Amino acid sequence: MKPLPAVSVILCTRNRPVLLRETIESILQGSRLPEEIVVVDQSDEPDPSVVELAAGTQAVVRHLPVDPTGLGQARNDGVAAAHHDVLVFVDDDMWAHSDWLETLVRALVSAQPKAVVTGAVEATEAESWRGFTPSTQEHPPGATFSGRIDRDVLAGGHMAIERAALLTVGGFDPRLGAGAPFPAADDNDLGFRLLEAGFTIVYVSDAVLYHRAWRAGWRYPIVRWRYGQG
Repeated sequence: MKPLPAVSVILCTRNRPVLLRETIESILQGSRLPEEIVVVDQSDEPDPSVVELAAGTQAVVRHLPVDPTGLGQARNDGVAAAHHDVLVFVDDDMWAHSDWLETLVRALVSAQPKAVVTGAVEATEAESWRGFTPSTQEHPPGATFSGRIDRDVLAGGHMAIERAALLTVGGFDPRLGAGAPFPAADDNDLGFRLLEAGFTIVYVSDAVLYHRAWRAGWRYPIVRWRYGQG
């Protein structure tokens, strides 16, 4: 089997120290380790000790404390700091399936040129329960999206892309994302710009992350409203 290219995982975080460490640990327990995990830390009290989590592995965890200017800018900071050209983005409240990274990156290599790959995000526990939760519907296995579409299909917290492809469309919009002036939709905006530039978004159902702090109850419609605002 053809060896995979070197990978930089970019993990942006703010004030979730326990979830952050557990996310990193799950990645480091995978069947294929990244060459590096770049932790872009916008926390009030950044934790440089996360670099120690990679001790005894072939991976490196790098800690990059930055000002809390928003998620879109944090992701761009991670891109600028990354040492490798295959970039994988993951949020700080995810748990990675053991073959997640290998599956995601192989799909990116197979889908080239002009592709970005995203995968399945399965809900686990919610932040709180307040009477209702959103229903979810999975894309068909192996779904691809191109041209103009009527839905948001690219998850910024679960995607793989070549650095050159990302920079072709200008990276993430720093005005968008949690903590930014428009506090959501940095990933939706990027996805639509990639599609407009002729890229294909490939959904790989076998690349699985588990979302461990999704919003339920009254918090969920607020998140969706912010996506519309963003």
